[in-house]
Amino acid sequence: MKDVETGQRGYLLTSNLSYLEPYHNGISQVKENLESLKSLTTSNPEQQKILDLVSKDISSKFKEMEQTIKLAQSNEKDKAIALVNQDIGKQYMDNIRRNLHEFTKTEQIFLEQRKGDFRENRAQITTLVTVEISFFVGLAIFTLLFLQRNFFVPLQLLVASTQLVERGKRLEVKNIVENNEMGHLLTTFFSMSEKVHHREKTLEYKAHHDELTGLKNRLSIYDELDSSIGDAKRYGDKLAVLFLDLNLFKHINDTLGHDVGDEVLKITADRLNDSVRSSDSVFRLGGDEFVVIVRNIKSAKDAEGVIQNILSAFEPPAMINGNAIDISTSIGVAVSPDNTTDSDELVKYADVAMYAAKQDKSTHFKSFREDMLNKKDDVA
Repeated sequence: MKDVETGQRGYLLTSNLSYLEPYHNGISQVKENLESLKSLTTSNPEQQKILDLVSKDISSKFKEMEQTIKLAQSNEKDKAIALVNQDIGKQYMDNIRRNLHEFTKTEQIFLEQRKGDFRENRAQITTLVTVEISFFVGLAIFTLLFLQRNFFVPLQLLVASTQLVERGKRLEVKNIVENNEMGHLLTTFFSMSEKVHHREKTLEYKAHHDELTGLKNRLSIYDELDSSIGDAKRYGDKLAVLFLDLNLFKHINDTLGHDVGDEVLKITADRLNDSVRSSDSVFRLGGDEFVVIVRNIKSAKDAEGVIQNILSAFEPPAMINGNAIDISTSIGVAVSPDNTTDSDELVKYADVAMYAAKQDKSTHFKSFREDMLNKKDDVA
């Protein structure tokens, strides 16, 4: 407020515009400090009420000062000085000082209350520390009393269990717990845990494997592809995705029945598993669509050995219910990183190549080319 008054009076006396800079800066600083005080005392309604009175007087003081400056700027300096001499602004300042004094007194009372709270909290903390020390001393005594039960008895059971294993006998949970109610409870809990774990493993297997063929399903393929693409990049290898679709499978289902169709799918899964290498993986996407991930190859041509093994495996007819049924497949091939390093695109490109192979009656497999995308769109 001093800066504001100094700027105002300096301007009124000299008409020097430079005095208006501290005047305007002072107003901004006063408003900023007032807002800060209001923010810091939101929890004290009494101080908030005092600050509202101060704010009102400050606004009135600023209006009075602004009026004098406007009069001076309008060449009515005498009126401006006369307005100052009326001491209206002094009354506002006296109100502001009185209210700020009350504000400070309230703050001191508040601080004294805080000090009292601090002393009370310190006493509570001292009591809590004393209780905690007593608790831990008691806990130490309790631990010493039960050390025999909690350490040496289990050690004896461990030695006895080791001797059972040395004699070639099967170790069960009841051999490593005491023969009492707690031991029975632990044994029962262990058995229940084993059953739950087995059930979880079974459910996890079913979630990621095709129920009919036992092959991995589409939930697994993209995780394995992402991992395999990363490994291939790390070791400088390539990998191929083979997308297989059985020819005339719908005809087999429609003429011979779905039971025969299911047998065809099972035989297909077995032949694929027998045709690929141990490093490769076979998936059933659904229906009569299968995918093979061929890993650890140096070029796209290296995948053709696996493809030829697959085609050879499908040459003999399948014997189902005494009937010889011919099974054939069309295969599309996409290679990473030659075609893409994105797992979704890799499967999509292999699917597009399979579609091209199915349209070309002169071959059973085709490798993906960019122009196949346009051809499939044209047909679609």
